[in-house]
Amino acid sequence: MKKLVVTMLAAVLVAGCISIPNPFLHGKADYSKLNADSLKAVAMEVEQAVQEGNREPGVKDRDGIVVSSEPIVQAIRMRAARSELLNEFLDSGFAREDSNGLVKVLGSKEYTKATSGRERNRNAMLVLNENNDRWTIYEGIVKQSKLRGATPTVQDAFHQARVAVMKPGQKYQDAAGNTAVK
Repeated sequence: MKKLVVTMLAAVLVAGCISIPNPFLHGKADYSKLNADSLKAVAMEVEQAVQEGNREPGVKDRDGIVVSSEPIVQAIRMRAARSELLNEFLDSGFAREDSNGLVKVLGSKEYTKATSGRERNRNAMLVLNENNDRWTIYEGIVKQSKLRGATPTVQDAFHQARVAVMKPGQKYQDAAGNTAVK
């Protein structure tokens, strides 16, 4: 019985970590510790490829910014494969691109009324998988490029690139934390 309780408690804690922001990973972008132009160029290439659904973008490493590792390449491919579905969800107005480089479901009464439970579950899985692949890219670049402590900077560069390639009418979080529409 004790093992069951411990196992269930662990499952609840792990599941809760998905929706609870980690205060240790939030920080300000600091482009002074890396080649900012190269990071921004890589982020733009990746986001353009994803937006186009290009599963073989061929983004090259540059100036110490490494994107050629297999986990990063696979995450880019997966994001490109789901880009049409993600764009449909962003077009619905019930999601936005957050400034931390992740997608957020904008849960509301309108969202609940406009969708079925099955659709909300599907959207939740879409966002979860998209955000997992984004984390793979961000953390992969930091680790492979030996940019310790630069995760917020990588997230910021990708957020800026993502906003630049978004379709008109889609929502994103601006620098002040407000929801804006492109």
